Amino acid sequence: MKKLLLLFSLFCSFVLANENLENLFKDYNESGVFIAYDGKDYYSNDFTKANKRILPASTFKIFNALIALNEAVVKNTNEIFYHYKGEKVFLPSWKNDANLALAMQRSQAPAYKELARKIGLEKMQKNLDKLNYGNQKISKIDEFWLDDSLQISLKEQSTLLFKLANLALDYPKNIQKEIINIIKLSENDHYEFFAKTGWGKERYGQIVGFIKDKKTHQIYAFALCMNTSDFNKLYLREELAKKYLSNLINLTHKK
Repeated sequence: MKKLLLLFSLFCSFVLANENLENLFKDYNESGVFIAYDGKDYYSNDFTKANKRILPASTFKIFNALIALNEAVVKNTNEIFYHYKGEKVFLPSWKNDANLALAMQRSQAPAYKELARKIGLEKMQKNLDKLNYGNQKISKIDEFWLDDSLQISLKEQSTLLFKLANLALDYPKNIQKEIINIIKLSENDHYEFFAKTGWGKERYGQIVGFIKDKKTHQIYAFALCMNTSDFNKLYLREELAKKYLSNLINLTHKK
């Protein structure tokens, strides 16, 4: 009987969490999925889609950087490891030398591709296995997070990022702190916001990260995917994520 009651209560909390996150994408005439994790419960507008694995695109830069530091490919986030050689690139900001922090800020794909080559296939695979990162599949060493080889669900992303936020990954705490520092995007009187964006095969925009509630010290890790092929709509990733997180914080404050 106790087991039945426990299962029933877990089911109720799952349904409640799902129902309390409305579909905010429709307010922008867009479609997508959002999921958040607070260390105890997952909250989403669509759990089915949140469990579906997709390529991480540039959101993988978080863990590419973590692995590079762990393998001593770079000494710290300030060491210049990438030198622009004049080749044609997608964004003007990529026409610069870079360290981990600057390359993260610019989402500088050529820099992180070079970083992956420096890490090498064997060490990269070892770390993907250690992290239990999605399907852990590598194809070409500097393309696997972009070409649909490596795939991870939004739920898996939120779980890993919650661990990172709490320095609970099986990596040195100082390395995790360095990564957290370079993905911090904003801060106000209420929260600190940490995130990395991605644009998967020009089909969908992603943003993953976590928020620290200054009032309760609660951490909410999250992942969002918006179906869009329009580069000019990518700003909505952060806007939608913050709206979902604001609603979630208000909801949990009332509990």
